Amino acid sequence: MQKHIYLFRHGSVSDKNIFCGWLDLSLDEKGILQAKMLAKKLKKEKIDFGFCSDQLRSRQCLAEVMKYHKSAQIVVDPRIRERHYGVLSGHSKDKIKNEFPNIFSNIHRGYNANIPGGENFAAVSLRVFSFMGELLQFMQKEKCSVAISAHTNSLRLIQEYLEGISKKEAESLEHNPTEFKKYTVNFE
Repeated sequence: MQKHIYLFRHGSVSDKNIFCGWLDLSLDEKGILQAKMLAKKLKKEKIDFGFCSDQLRSRQCLAEVMKYHKSAQIVVDPRIRERHYGVLSGHSKDKIKNEFPNIFSNIHRGYNANIPGGENFAAVSLRVFSFMGELLQFMQKEKCSVAISAHTNSLRLIQEYLEGISKKEAESLEHNPTEFKKYTVNFE
């Protein structure tokens, strides 16, 4: 039995280039347009369930996609929410980069970087990998294909899980909010 996972990132929430993390921001006008473009690209695919985080921007993006999949059920799972940026939440990435140029890349993308009050990729991977293990069991049991509306960092970790890429490769992945990745999963 062959089923699919459609993986995508929500669209734009702010033109200020801030650390959004767990801030519960909605899609801005550009983000809504990006979600509509993505939805049109996915409208002919077979989606039985849509998964999103509990953050507004992820739910809004999935809602646009699901307009073309009326019979699909939506499941909200906080394990795929964005990385928590702790004390950096809401602050300008450019400002932090200028103030701390020697450590910015590690703070921004380092797998084991520590941010006061926040999470690193290693911590996020625990919840994302737990989600993915259960998702694959669910897909096999329900014989279904799924869409996942996630965030930049949870997407990187989902890709690490599905593609078996290295932590270093996962740190550097980029995602266009008007595109999706399609994975084929074979169940016996």
